Amino acid sequence: MVPATVAPEPPPPAPAYLAAGVHEHQVQVDAHPRRWSTVVPARPDGALPTGVVVVLHGVGGRGADMRSAGFEPLALAQGAVVAYPDAFGGAWNDGRPGADPVVANGPVDDVRFLRLLIEETGARTGADPQRVAVVGFSNGAVMAGRVACDLADKVTAVAAIGGTAGQGFESSCRPARPVAVMVVAGSNDRTVPYGGGRVADWGARRRGSVAAVEDFFAFWRAQAGCSSTQPVPAVPQVSAMRGADCRAEAAVVRYRVNGGGHEWFRPPGLDTTNVVWDFLTRRFAVTAG
Repeated sequence: MVPATVAPEPPPPAPAYLAAGVHEHQVQVDAHPRRWSTVVPARPDGALPTGVVVVLHGVGGRGADMRSAGFEPLALAQGAVVAYPDAFGGAWNDGRPGADPVVANGPVDDVRFLRLLIEETGARTGADPQRVAVVGFSNGAVMAGRVACDLADKVTAVAAIGGTAGQGFESSCRPARPVAVMVVAGSNDRTVPYGGGRVADWGARRRGSVAAVEDFFAFWRAQAGCSSTQPVPAVPQVSAMRGADCRAEAAVVRYRVNGGGHEWFRPPGLDTTNVVWDFLTRRFAVTAG
């Protein structure tokens, strides 16, 4: 008897990834509705996105506000997805001490939300999970500082503009691996003080206290095993330093805008968007290698 021929099983269907364009998402996290949008680049060659950049807004804002930062043309050229989440109640639970609660039924777990967002974005777009960065401004910057501590297993690089991390973060920050960290801050910031301490109130709510920029910079240099610092070329009025002679590849950079306030700095002074993007894409290249 001639044995029957067994047809090979067909390959599984390719995942149905999100098409190029802007997509809105909503999920429930601890009974709270959480929302974000993703901007997926067009890839004429059919290649999957190269990475994900999550951009966090400041207190009282929305994710859509951060689209004006100008990352999307840069992301499109690099084939990266940009995600813009909304904080629940208008403020991120960034872990700083002394802050009044924003929601009545307890603190919101934003670390869990951002972990889910990163995982969902990778699954829905096919973006490289080893190339994930988080950028934040003000309250979003302090949340990015918390992400560097609590989501180091998911994040390659973090850029904090106008903020650092909760005061005393060093005592509990145990990143799973070294993270590339950039901080950009104005020396005359009256909202989130460069030297650390109490943040300006948000209406009637106290916003707690943050770490000094130089302490934040020093902590992440130590995490990367940097034994010295070197100046970084920058525009006038800006003092920029980076960790040098580091054991890890996780770069650590600090931009101090002398006399600058609480803002996303733009040309003719420091071009925050381009400086941050260059930092992130260099880290992605290191990871890919």
